[in-house]
Amino acid sequence: MSTPAARRLGGTLTRRLLFVALTGALVSAGVGMGSAQASKGSPAASGKVTPGTASAGDSAGPDTQGVNGAAPTRFATFTLNGGYVASGTSLRNRGYGTVYASGIPTGATVRAAYLIWTVLGNGEGGSFNDGIFRGHSIVGTRVGSGSSPCWPEASQGFTYRSNVTSWVTGNGAYSLRNFASGRTDAADPWTSTAVRPLAEGASLVVVYSKARYPMTRVVLHNGYGMTSSAANALTLNASWGFAASNPVGDVRTTFIGGDGQDAPEPASTFNGVPLWQPDWDGTDRPLPRFSHGNLWDTDTARVGRLVAPGQTSATIRVTGGSDCLAWAGQATSIAVNGAADTDGDKLLDGWEVNGYDANGDGIVDVNLPAFGANVVRKDLFVEMDYMGAEATCPCHLPLAADLRRIVAVYANAPYAYNPNGQRGIRLHLDAGAARGAEFNLGGGNLVAHDDDLNPVVPQFTAIKNANFNPLRAKIFYYMIWAHNYDGGSSSGNAFAIPNDSFVVTLGSWPSHGTSDVKVGTFVHEFGHDLGQLHGGNDNGNYKPNYLSVMNYAFQVTGVPRTGSLPADFGYSWSTLPSRNENALNENIGLNSTTASTYKTRWFCPSGAQVQSPGTANGPLDWDCSGVATGIRAADINGDGFRSTLGTYNNWAHLVYGGGAVGGGVSATTRLMNQPSLQESIPSELTLKEARQRQLVR
Repeated sequence: MSTPAARRLGGTLTRRLLFVALTGALVSAGVGMGSAQASKGSPAASGKVTPGTASAGDSAGPDTQGVNGAAPTRFATFTLNGGYVASGTSLRNRGYGTVYASGIPTGATVRAAYLIWTVLGNGEGGSFNDGIFRGHSIVGTRVGSGSSPCWPEASQGFTYRSNVTSWVTGNGAYSLRNFASGRTDAADPWTSTAVRPLAEGASLVVVYSKARYPMTRVVLHNGYGMTSSAANALTLNASWGFAASNPVGDVRTTFIGGDGQDAPEPASTFNGVPLWQPDWDGTDRPLPRFSHGNLWDTDTARVGRLVAPGQTSATIRVTGGSDCLAWAGQATSIAVNGAADTDGDKLLDGWEVNGYDANGDGIVDVNLPAFGANVVRKDLFVEMDYMGAEATCPCHLPLAADLRRIVAVYANAPYAYNPNGQRGIRLHLDAGAARGAEFNLGGGNLVAHDDDLNPVVPQFTAIKNANFNPLRAKIFYYMIWAHNYDGGSSSGNAFAIPNDSFVVTLGSWPSHGTSDVKVGTFVHEFGHDLGQLHGGNDNGNYKPNYLSVMNYAFQVTGVPRTGSLPADFGYSWSTLPSRNENALNENIGLNSTTASTYKTRWFCPSGAQVQSPGTANGPLDWDCSGVATGIRAADINGDGFRSTLGTYNNWAHLVYGGGAVGGGVSATTRLMNQPSLQESIPSELTLKEARQRQLVR
């Protein structure tokens, strides 16, 4: 027989052995049950099946505690801002191992930690509940027992739990040793002699809290239940005690148990739906695994899509098939309010973790988790249509390298601190298939070339209506890389502030816009969608103390930096001191350490725009007299009069959810319904103006 030697005998003798186990007898009929057993590598007897499996027709009887045991039962419930993580390790033929905890957020507090483990034997040994966790002796509480999962060397299985909260500090490696094991040489169970007791494995479940994380209920179960066929499947009711919100929030569940190996078994189910994550193939550490698996699994699945609004509990079922399993624990968590917006990006938590079902037909229309959305980090989604996807530039749609530059601007945002403690915003750009899988989220269309969208609002709207899936409207901002509009050479338009749509039009610009021009103009126009103005605190422009691509002075070049630092194509990240054009102190420049690594630009009385030779936080020759000293009066932003120039911190005041995104109404829709409003749409930076200011050649 080519399969590994059997751990359970087939035919009449198999059923006899199983009967002996069920009745609790400790003497085998015809099979030696001493502490040292015959080698698993010996020739397989007629009728034997793959180790750890149940042959067809076998039945172990009903799920009764003390026989097969029973499904895990609840032992702890937590309601907190946070969640749980779980990980495990095999202990077979070792009695030692390492659990690697991961996924606990930086800055979180460990509220509880439990170690759950299982040992097989002929009766309970005195050391079964002992072990050393991270150097500390622990004594576990027995939380369940039942028949062995089909090993002839042991007739019973026992599960234990120990509270190890005192020694769990966060992510990292947690050593286990001195757990009950007849062998400690890490021999492969399928090619070596078995010696009782047979340690299966151990799992660490850590419950954590962190401020600003979603309010979550965590329910923990433990026990011991053996299943070897559909006839003795095990079922657990995980009740969280409140009606699930609409949309349902993040729901996770973790299956913990022993004896899984690389033999097929029916899928475990959650609310009747088969899951692929709990494979019961013995996939826990260490590596490399034994020849047929490590006999321990700690498998987590995200199951929010399988919970209906209003549901107060879930049914979890584990079934043995050709593989006998010992179910030892289950952890389940559910967010209390999936309609919350934890990270403030106007995308509801339930949408970000389960996907967005726009029309309520039970089918996810926008698969946000597949796109990498996160409830504790801000996400922005932009679908980009384009009038040309040229492989080289001149090009309408930027090349992939330029799109990466745009993404990096938002990823490096200094003030967008998220609930998870990280800085930056994740920008998801969708160009369809034109720029590779990296920028393909299922939208992004090539649209008919038009030299001039004129009038821009109805023509832009017509293209959007023909190409943008309205089921995406609450999630995606929409823009077009177009040619020109309204008979001019304007670089783009956002139509309103804030909004959900914009256009970039660089068709008349050299090369349809260099890389810098494309990057800066996208960030500028999208900034309007995100509520930002040309002057920060107002719509004044060319303010030397407003270091932002929202400022025309920096839109297509970025804000220049000192030394070898690259230009900054982002928004302002500090509210710099105001500058009174009637009393400019040339000795102190912008008078802020924030500006130390930046240069700036301003207008001379001649109308020429100049750039500071060095840092903007130092002497600046505001009146272009050749000497930077004293108090001077000058119109440094070139608007024709002198006033006080205020500034703004863009990054700290982005407005999320403009227009239809998040559930509002698109400004372009309002403009279409009220054509008179279109007259108020401002013109953006034109090629002529950019050349006059020597911003482009």
